[in-house]
This record gives sequence, structure tokens and C-alpha cells, in this order.
Amino acid sequence: MKNKIIKSLISLSILAFSTSSLGAYTLSTEDFETQIKNQIMIQTQKQIESLGGGEIEVKILNMPQGNIETKNKPIIKVDSNKNGFLSRDLKRVSIYDGNTFIKSFPISVNTLVYRNVLCANNPIVREQNITASNSAIIRSEIGQYLGQIIETFPQNPLVATRNIQKDSVILKSYVKSKPDVLKDSTINIVFKSKDNLKITVDGKALKEGSIGDNILVKSLKYNKVYNATVSNKNEATVRI
Repeated sequence: MKNKIIKSLISLSILAFSTSSLGAYTLSTEDFETQIKNQIMIQTQKQIESLGGGEIEVKILNMPQGNIETKNKPIIKVDSNKNGFLSRDLKRVSIYDGNTFIKSFPISVNTLVYRNVLCANNPIVREQNITASNSAIIRSEIGQYLGQIIETFPQNPLVATRNIQKDSVILKSYVKSKPDVLKDSTINIVFKSKDNLKITVDGKALKEGSIGDNILVKSLKYNKVYNATVSNKNEATVRI
């Protein structure tokens, strides 16, 4: 009789344990990390949409190990302390058992963004022209350069404003439009009167400039310096 009672109690305990386990959820470390990465990717895509978008890769540097067990389907929320995109960020992960908060913890995240951009395929020195021989459109990681990259090969000539290392992304701040008149170059100086009478003489540019810029020029014929406006390629106009 006693043995029957013990067996019944054991059976009831097993049944009770099985019943309490019904509806329980277990989230593995791998699935947990996948959910976090997916949320970060969705958030990042919205943040960089106005900056041209790109292919996103998320790296979590301190992912905690261990399964998550809840009675209800776990809800994972990922928040950042700052608005906008950061390639390196400290985010907070919160875990909920249904509507019940369980815990939260910080994670360090590197979010990489890949896009085809202009890069140096050879070293480029300052004042050197950006050409097809020293640059190319290459798929590169540009997360920390968003808003500064050049996506197509420039139609107008560009000149480097600093030394650029091989395989580096060429940023807008690294280049400038090649001026229509170069400093110390020989140019045409056009003297133009109010009646549109024009006289053209050889001259020297004392400063570089693009069309519309005011520069100083020196007439080789008269050996005098004039204020002129760059009016064309290798040409500046002096109003008289």
C-alpha cells in the first residue's frame, strides 16, 4: 500500500512538472544573437537610408552566453543611448517574459556598412590629379565615412588636397575640383572694355582659380599685375 502511494506521488509530480513546462520557451544563445543583430540591422537601414544606404554587417563584441528560458515567448528590445547612426556604439538589450521585464545589459556593437566607392588603388600625393590610373570604384567598408564618400568616378577633374594611401577610401575632404587656372601657369589675359572691345595678351596666373573666381594675374607684355576674373580654361578677364 505504501509503495503504491509513493508511486502515485511520483507520477503526480512528473505530471505536474510536465504541465508546468507546457508553453515554456527556451531561446538559445545563437537565436538570441540573431534577434539582436536583426533588430540592429533594421534600425541601421533606416538611419542610413538618407545617406545612400548600403550592405550592413553587425558584430557584437561581448555577447553573453547561455540560453534564455521564459514562460511566455520572450520579447527582445535593443536601444541606443544616442539618436542616429554610430559605427561603434554601446547599446542596451532588454528581455521581457511577455509583458514582464526580466533583465537588461549593455553590448558593444560594431556596425559595418559596405558600398561601392572611389578608392585609391595606388598612393596619391598632394596636388596630384585623381585619374583612372590611381583610383577605382571598389566595394569598401564606409560606416565611419557616411556622407563623405564619392560613389562615382568624377566627371570633372579632381586634385588631391593631401597624401592618400593605397587602398584608402577617397573622401570629399581629400580632394578639390581641379582649378581652371593653375598658379604660375601661362594664361591668356583678356582686356575687355565697356564697349566689348577685347585685347588678348600672354600672362601669368599668380593664383589658382576656377571660373568666376577673382585672381591676380601678371601681363608678360606690360609687366604689370591686374585683378582679373577667371573666364575660361587658362583664361582670365580684366575689365577696363
